[in-house]
Amino acid sequence: MTPRPNASSRQRGTRGPAPTSVANLRDVAARAGVSPATASRVFAGSPLVRPDTRERVLAAAEELGYVVNGLAQAMMGRGRRSVAFVASHMIGPTFAAMAAGAESVATEQGNLFIVSTTGADVTRERDLLETLREQRAAGILLAGSTATGAAVDRRIAEYARDLETIGARLVLCGHPAVPGVPNVLTVDYDQVGGVRAAVNHLTAAGHRRIAFAGYEPDKTTPLQRLRGYELGLRDAGLALDPSLVVECPNETEPAEHGCRDLLRRTDRPTAVVGLTDGVAIGAYRAARSLGLAIPGDVAVVGFDDMPLVVDLTPALTTVRAPFWEVGVRGARLALGLEEATGHVELPTELIVRQSAP
Repeated sequence: MTPRPNASSRQRGTRGPAPTSVANLRDVAARAGVSPATASRVFAGSPLVRPDTRERVLAAAEELGYVVNGLAQAMMGRGRRSVAFVASHMIGPTFAAMAAGAESVATEQGNLFIVSTTGADVTRERDLLETLREQRAAGILLAGSTATGAAVDRRIAEYARDLETIGARLVLCGHPAVPGVPNVLTVDYDQVGGVRAAVNHLTAAGHRRIAFAGYEPDKTTPLQRLRGYELGLRDAGLALDPSLVVECPNETEPAEHGCRDLLRRTDRPTAVVGLTDGVAIGAYRAARSLGLAIPGDVAVVGFDDMPLVVDLTPALTTVRAPFWEVGVRGARLALGLEEATGHVELPTELIVRQSAP
């Protein structure tokens, strides 16, 4: 006679181990002396639940093994909480340095450190931040350039308000201050001043036709750096010529194509300022494909000071940004380790090398 399957084997099916716990939400609610709806609100992170009720529900869940013990402790404000570093993409060593700075602070304070990317997908970003809020993250750093506009500002303000309900902070890193949203902290470096200094250096060397490569409309970083370019030209009494602005993504190959079109003109520029070092490398490739010498025929300046640029031939003149320090300050603000001042801006430095002596 074939033995009758027990409940465990029916739950298990044909794959996977038997569950080690059968506690459900109703069991947790009964143990805590609340309704299942109240228990559900606790696990959803609702701010409407009384603190003593939340404590009872989470204690009951921990006793019954309904949730992971570490998560329950974090939700009760005990144990290790996380600091999350969120970017649209992890682009090169700049974001890695920023994340490393933030991690040094988070781990020193006994927090877990999480790195995640959104692929520039707003829905994915929103879902990720909601999950981090539900898991009682101690703070979230949103890193890098974003789109501009009222809709973006409202979304960022919403993230900050949601995090405030669990006593956490949102900090934007590598981002300008957000107008009209005072509860959002920002840490940036002097992007405008860095490019302005680069253009001042070029005009002092006698350049009058200076191009800017890597512009993307309605994005915070390109807009700031284009502003620095415009101010640098103005300092020398020069007007911005829109035909010398190369619109392309922050990638080497598109920058190469855009700069090649510019440099093959009879009235070509004598210098190119790249949005980033990656864009500047695109300008190098374009110049060489046309038989132009750097810096004899065209000077090139980048931005970021990535480790590899000193090994280019010629070595790249570029703006050095304090990415590690931005991560450190962002994490300290997120964790309340220093007084919140709204917007923090760190200095940049022009590093002169052979591509634009």
